[in-house]
Amino acid sequence: MRRKLLIISGVILLALFIIYNVGIDIGNVHLGKRPDEIGKNNNFEYKNSSFYKNYLTSDSLVVINLWATWCKPCLEEIPEFQKAAKKYKDVKFAFLSIDTDEGKLKDYLSKNKLKDITFENADYRWAIRNILEGRKENRLVKTDAVPITYFIKNGKVLKKIEGSMERQELVSNIENLK
Repeated sequence: MRRKLLIISGVILLALFIIYNVGIDIGNVHLGKRPDEIGKNNNFEYKNSSFYKNYLTSDSLVVINLWATWCKPCLEEIPEFQKAAKKYKDVKFAFLSIDTDEGKLKDYLSKNKLKDITFENADYRWAIRNILEGRKENRLVKTDAVPITYFIKNGKVLKKIEGSMERQELVSNIENLK
């Protein structure tokens, strides 16, 4: 009897572990990890993305901010990036979200004016993040640490700053890298 109880407990624990890490839908109810609703297709041919065409290959300075709707420091620094974008017309600014919940991201973007390139590059997000990190574009290694800001010019990441930035630090980096 005790052995059966141990086996049943082990099976239940294994099932709960799998549900928590993979997720499962039962009717309209979802249990466990949510799938990435935004980037359903991981396309690693990033040279087809608008990010590659409009930002990575630009000969002017590009500031890409990796952010998320659930990240309080990200949301606090967004206005500073927007002010800098008005001041530096010769610098391209864009935001790329790591959110996985399409509804939450769309809701936030509908209420806040933001140059976010997430949806137009949804299928390329992992490849873009890998390229920004200096990894091969088809690697499946990723982190969910945000905010991260990348300063790019002519296809090269000139500088990467992890964590939020004060306005003066942002301005100083733009001035030094232009």
